[in-house]
Amino acid sequence: MNASPLPTPSQLPANENAVSLRLELVVTDPEVTHELTRRTEGPERDEYARHSLRLGVLALRQAIGSLDAHAIQREGERLLHSVRELLVERNSQVTEGLTGVLGSYFDPSSGSLPQRLERLTKRDGELETLMARHLDGERSVLAQTLAQHVGQQSPLFKLLSPEQSDGLVATLARTIDGALKTQTDHVMQQFSLNRPDSALSQLLAQVGTANGKLRDDLAKDVQAVTKEFSLDHEDSALRRLSTAIDTTCKAVQSSLTLDQPTSPLSLLKNELRGVLDTLATSNTQFQTEVRATLESFKARKEEAARSTRHGVSFEACVGDFLAVEAKRVGDVYEPVGKTMGQIDRRTGDHVITLGPDSAAAGARIVCEAKAQKGYSEREALEEIERARKNRDAQVGVVVMNRAHAPEGVEAIRRVGCDVLVVWDPEDGASDLNLRLAVSVARALCVRARVAESRKEASLEQLDQSIEAIANQVRVIDEIIHSAQLIKRRGEKVATSAERLREVVEREVGGLQEQVRGLRGEAAGR
Repeated sequence: MNASPLPTPSQLPANENAVSLRLELVVTDPEVTHELTRRTEGPERDEYARHSLRLGVLALRQAIGSLDAHAIQREGERLLHSVRELLVERNSQVTEGLTGVLGSYFDPSSGSLPQRLERLTKRDGELETLMARHLDGERSVLAQTLAQHVGQQSPLFKLLSPEQSDGLVATLARTIDGALKTQTDHVMQQFSLNRPDSALSQLLAQVGTANGKLRDDLAKDVQAVTKEFSLDHEDSALRRLSTAIDTTCKAVQSSLTLDQPTSPLSLLKNELRGVLDTLATSNTQFQTEVRATLESFKARKEEAARSTRHGVSFEACVGDFLAVEAKRVGDVYEPVGKTMGQIDRRTGDHVITLGPDSAAAGARIVCEAKAQKGYSEREALEEIERARKNRDAQVGVVVMNRAHAPEGVEAIRRVGCDVLVVWDPEDGASDLNLRLAVSVARALCVRARVAESRKEASLEQLDQSIEAIANQVRVIDEIIHSAQLIKRRGEKVATSAERLREVVEREVGGLQEQVRGLRGEAAGR
């Protein structure tokens, strides 16, 4: 039976993605028929025929240069898969082999390396035996080596041994002994009197020469001193001193005599007499002025008692006085007793704001008027502190009625940035206390402003002026009290008033200079 002719490559189906194709072939080729007949008829022969057909088709495609790219890709992927599986298998085999080899060397229980280390480091091991052989005992290598080089039989030991006549110690001893003997002989020669060139002989000769010269010089000096202290010589120092003393005594006697009107003592007497007369005249005038001042104080007190002010409350009196005082110096007065502050309405009765001409323009002084019995200084300081916070003021003034002030309290006292003052609205003489208190408060405001600009020198001088003014208030009270007893204590009043006037004028002048300087600096800024 003849087979149908094979199709050419151009006659092969174009649809390469076909899943199956049924063919019925008649094979007549003897070789192909021989191979097919060797397989059992059925699925085996059909499978062999399909593979043979596939190989033939691929061979034909390769022969004509049209090998299927998809077939190459599939075969390449299959090859890569086979290589991957082979590499994974070999990797597992290599890992297992390497693990086994490393385990045989490093396994803690059965590895050759731990066993070798144990044999080296265990007791009586190879390392210990080696170290003992070189270091342990007198027969060790180290001991024998040291004995050979530094032992008793070694050349070094023999060289350093004092028993060896040719050793280093013996040689050094002989050298030192020789040097000491030479130096001893030389020193003995220098201290020998038998040798004229020795140091001792030369020293004795020089001392003798110097001693003779010293005796000659001393004799000359004694003769010169004797001549200077002799009254027999006109040009001696003692004679000149005696003459000068006589001349001075005569001059002193003539200067201290009252018989001559031109003598210094007579001139001093006349000068003192003139000064005493001037003082007597001034004292008389001052007593007259004090009497007139007291009369004016008395008249003012009587006038105040007759006026409507006598019935006004103490707080209102303080406010009237502060208003007049603020207007006098160019400040702004404000009654705030009924105005709400930062805390309440009650604390802080009056506020004075320093005017633009002040060195501390805009600074605020709060005043608290108190006419309450049993009111202590501690309570006053606590209340004025609250008043400063309530009225946003830098300085506080507590004005206490003299009739209700604590016993022994000073007329004016400064505590930090607060001022305590005792004032009697019925006594015009006490107005000076309140006026000084306001001046001190204004000065404290200036001090605070100066502190902000870090002018420490001005601060120190300003503090001294403020303290001096505050301390003089006690003297003023003493003067007022003494003036009331002028007939019995006139001399005391005159002395105290004169001293006070000088101190107050000096301190006020210094304070004015400081204020003017601060105003100039503030204007410059």
